Amino acid sequence: MADDTVSRGRVAFADGALHRDGHPFVSAGVNYHPSPTGCDYWREWDGARIDDDFRRMAEAGLNTVRFFVFWADFEPKEGVYDPAMTDRLRELARTADRHGLLCLPSLLTIWMNGQRFDLPWRDGRDLWRDADLRERQRAFVHHIAAELRNEPNILAYDLGDEVIHVDSRSSASLGADEVRAWWGMLAAAVRDADPDTLVLQANEPSAVLGGHAFRPENAARLDMVGLHGFPVWTPFHIESVAARKATAFLPYLVRRGSVHRPVFVDELGSYGCDEATAAQYLRAAAHSAFAAGAVGTAVWCWQDFTTERKPYALRPNERRVGLLAEDGREKAALTEYRAFTRLVTGDLAGFRPLPAPVGVFVPETGPQDDAGYLAPSGSDAPAAFYAHLLLQQAHLPYEFTGGDAELARHALVICPSARQLSLPDRHRLARYVRSGGVLLYSTGSLLDAAGDEELFGIRVRDFTRADDTHAGFNWAGVRFPLRWESGPIPVIDTAGAETLAAFADGSPALTRHRLGEGSVYYLNAPLEAQLNAPYRLQEADWHRLYEAVAAEAGVRVPLTADDPSVETTVIGRGDERCGVVINHAPEPVDTVLRRPTGDGAPEAEKLLRLEPKGVRLLFWDAGGAGWRP
Repeated sequence: MADDTVSRGRVAFADGALHRDGHPFVSAGVNYHPSPTGCDYWREWDGARIDDDFRRMAEAGLNTVRFFVFWADFEPKEGVYDPAMTDRLRELARTADRHGLLCLPSLLTIWMNGQRFDLPWRDGRDLWRDADLRERQRAFVHHIAAELRNEPNILAYDLGDEVIHVDSRSSASLGADEVRAWWGMLAAAVRDADPDTLVLQANEPSAVLGGHAFRPENAARLDMVGLHGFPVWTPFHIESVAARKATAFLPYLVRRGSVHRPVFVDELGSYGCDEATAAQYLRAAAHSAFAAGAVGTAVWCWQDFTTERKPYALRPNERRVGLLAEDGREKAALTEYRAFTRLVTGDLAGFRPLPAPVGVFVPETGPQDDAGYLAPSGSDAPAAFYAHLLLQQAHLPYEFTGGDAELARHALVICPSARQLSLPDRHRLARYVRSGGVLLYSTGSLLDAAGDEELFGIRVRDFTRADDTHAGFNWAGVRFPLRWESGPIPVIDTAGAETLAAFADGSPALTRHRLGEGSVYYLNAPLEAQLNAPYRLQEADWHRLYEAVAAEAGVRVPLTADDPSVETTVIGRGDERCGVVINHAPEPVDTVLRRPTGDGAPEAEKLLRLEPKGVRLLFWDAGGAGWRP
C-alpha cells in the first residue's frame, strides 16, 4: 500500500504556533485503544482492526491519533525490550501514516483510567528518587524514540500520561527543581534519539490548580504541556455538564498553561451525561479551547469498549465515552468534532490569540513548608477560575501574567482574592501603577494580603466576625452580596484612597487610590473566591464590577454581546479578525453583537440566535466597518 501513503513532514513550532511544511497546523485528534482489546492491544495485536479504525478517523477529518506505550509490555524484564512489541509500534505508526494521521505516543504508560499497569519488576521503587529506575526510564524513552525516529508522522512524544498518579505521595513531595530535572532528563533522552521531534508531558487539572510541582511554570525543558479538563472532576462547583461553568473550564486551563508553554489539550470530553449533552459540551469546549490558544486537541476517546477486562471491570463508566458506539455507530459528538476539525484546519488555520488589554495576576505564594500556622488557609484555585468567568462574561480580552511577564502591556491588571501578597509582588504592582496602569485588587487574607498604605492607600483598623455588617455593597448600580467563610473579616480605613462603596457599618468596601500616573481599586472582600458555590454565579451581575473598572481604565473591547453567557473571543491572522462567539448556556440565546469600527463610524451590530452551546464565527478586517461574508 505504499502508493496510498499521504505522509508529509514533521511538525515544528514557529512564532509560538505549530507549523507543518511551512503552513500553520492545528492538531485535531483522538485517544485510542481498540474497542475489543482495550489496554491489551499490544499483546493481542490486530493490525487489520487498527488499520480500519485509522481509516475511519481519517474519513472523519481527524489528523492525529494519541496512543499509549504500556511500559510493562515493551520491557517485560528489566533492561530487556520485547522485539515483537517494537515491530508492532512501527507498524502502528506506518498504518497511521498511510491514512494521513500524525502520532502522539504516550511513553512510560503505567497509569490508565484510575489503575496501575505496573512493571512486574518495579518492586515499589520510586520513579523519581530511585537512581536505577530513573536510568531505566531514560533508557526506555530513548529506545522508543529511536525506534520511531525515521517515521515522518510523529507529532510529539508524551513522556507519560498522568504519571504523577503512579505514586501520588511521592510526586506531590517533589520540589520544582526535582521536577525540572526529571523532565529535562527524559526530554534530552528523547531528543538524543529523535532530534526532530517535540516533547510534552500530560497531566490532569492539578497541574494548574495546585498540589504538586508538575506545573507549566516548571516546564521550560518541554516544548508543550498536555492538559486534561473534564467538568466532573474539578475543585469548583460545576453544576452539570450542561452548565455555563463546564464549557468554560477547559479554556481556563489553556489560558493558565499558555503563559508558560504552548498547551495541547490531549484529553477532552465528558462523563456522566447522555450523548446529546456530550455533543453540545464538546462543541462549545473545543471551540473555546482553540480560541484560548490551544495548539491541539484530542478527544477521549475513539470508541466504546466491548472488552470487560482491566481497567473496565473496576471502572465500567470508562467503557461508554467513545465517539463511536461499540457497534461502530457514529455518535453526535463525532459529528460535532468533525465540524470543529474542518474549521480549525481550514478557515481558522493560522488564527491565533491577540495581545490582551487585561492581565490577571495570580501571586506566587512560594514554598510554605516551614510556615506552619503562619501560612494563609484555603486555596488560591477558585479565585482565578472565577476571575476568568467574570472576564468572559464581561467580554474583556485578557490573559494571565506569568512570573516574569511584563505587566506594562496591560491597561488593566486584576489580582483576584489574593491570600498572600509578598513585598516583591507589592513593589512590582506599585511600579506598574505608578507608570500609568490600573489595578483591581481584591483581598483574601487579613494578615497576608490586606492593607497597604503606599500601594492601596488604606490601612487595616481591626477585624470583625460580624458578617452581617459586611453582607454586601452597592456600586455602579449593582448590588454585590457577600458570603463570608469562617475567619476574620478585615475592617479598613482610608489613608489617601477615596471610598467608592461602603459596608453597612460605614467602613470602606471599595476604594480607589491615585498612585503616580495610575490608580488602584481595592476591594475589601475575596469576591471571586466567594463565587465558588453551586449557582452562586447566577445570583448577581458580578461581572459589572470588572466592566466598570475596565471602562475607567480605557480598555477597548473588540466585540461584545448583550448576554453574559455568550463568549466573544477575537482571534487574528494578520489584519483578519474572527470573533469566536459561543453560547455557554444550556438554553438558546438571542443576542446582539457589537464591535467598534474605525474613524468614528457607528458600531457594527449583528443579531444572532444561538442554540444551547452553539458556536458562530464572524469575520472582518481590522479597522473595517462591516462584516465579511
